[in-house]
Amino acid sequence: MDKLGLDPRDFAQHAGALQYVVREAKKPFSGPRLLVQSMVLAPVAAVNDVRIHLPGRFLEALPGVRVAVSQGSADLTTGRPDERKIFIWQRPILRRPESLKAPRFLLRAGYLIVVEFDDDPRRGPDIPGHGFLTFRGVHRVQTSTETLATHLRQFNPNVAIFPNQMAELPPPRETETDGPLTLFCGALNREAEWRPLVPHLNRVLAEYGNRLRVCVVHDRGFFDALGTRQKILEDTCPYSQYLELLKECDIGLLPLGATQFNCYKSELKFIEHAPQGGAVLASPTVHESSITEGETGLIFRSENAFEIKLRRLIDDSTLRRRIAANAYAWVRENRLLGRHYRDRYQWYLRMLDEVPRLDAELRRQVPNLLSEEA
Repeated sequence: MDKLGLDPRDFAQHAGALQYVVREAKKPFSGPRLLVQSMVLAPVAAVNDVRIHLPGRFLEALPGVRVAVSQGSADLTTGRPDERKIFIWQRPILRRPESLKAPRFLLRAGYLIVVEFDDDPRRGPDIPGHGFLTFRGVHRVQTSTETLATHLRQFNPNVAIFPNQMAELPPPRETETDGPLTLFCGALNREAEWRPLVPHLNRVLAEYGNRLRVCVVHDRGFFDALGTRQKILEDTCPYSQYLELLKECDIGLLPLGATQFNCYKSELKFIEHAPQGGAVLASPTVHESSITEGETGLIFRSENAFEIKLRRLIDDSTLRRRIAANAYAWVRENRLLGRHYRDRYQWYLRMLDEVPRLDAELRRQVPNLLSEEA
């Protein structure tokens, strides 16, 4: 390791792949060296993986890029003298005056500060109650949808959209099993959405009997409300296990009510279902921007329409397989990280070139940011 100029601890941390391709360059690397350091939430299903860990894994494959991720706290001495430093801060809540200390430390340590936020910023009182300091008190913001970006630009004009994307595609599913069709529902805090649908779903389950089973992740209330013995409940699980469960899914149920909070969500569930070969039945909220009705999924606009379209997907295997194949192709063409991660890298480089302007904007937004009394 010493002869190669490598720190054994750093090499051990980043040597987690099954195989490597080693390339030799005729000239020493002369491009920008970049540290992308992130601080994430406590583990939350897909959120950390899709928004932080997986993009970071792709960025780290680029020459000169080093990625560091921590939970709850961050070591601001990890940067090297030859590196330009970006700090990705996932969903912080900054409050006056105590929260000014963190961006102050980051600025003095030479970081360009980016908030990663992909949820309704008005949920709960703290962010609005402190004048949206969460977005005003940093250089830039990155998010997942145009709806969110439009709202966030009220507080910080420097917003980038990085849609949710998948790291890889499994081989296309060729055939379904001979056993019962599997309906899948796996989401957090969806009781308001599934409660009106349960009578219709139970009617379908009773009629089709052993031809259907239901896989539920996390939601014990929904599981208990299902009037069938052909059901399984999985606890909240690691993201990799969640994707494995989706591989057994034939029809994904994606209910999402038209509330202000839900309108700021993304179509992540559809993006996750499509590569695994299942057809989705979804609410129009959020999903309608990505799903083409009858081609990459079915959209229901009422409880009765939910039952009618669910029966169509169960009875018409040709429709079900065609929708699943089209959805798989759509994700392959539009939502693979391998096609887009360099856009993120280029945005980071442009940000670093604009540091003087961004620093000046930040000081105008929060005049006392660097004051010890702030």
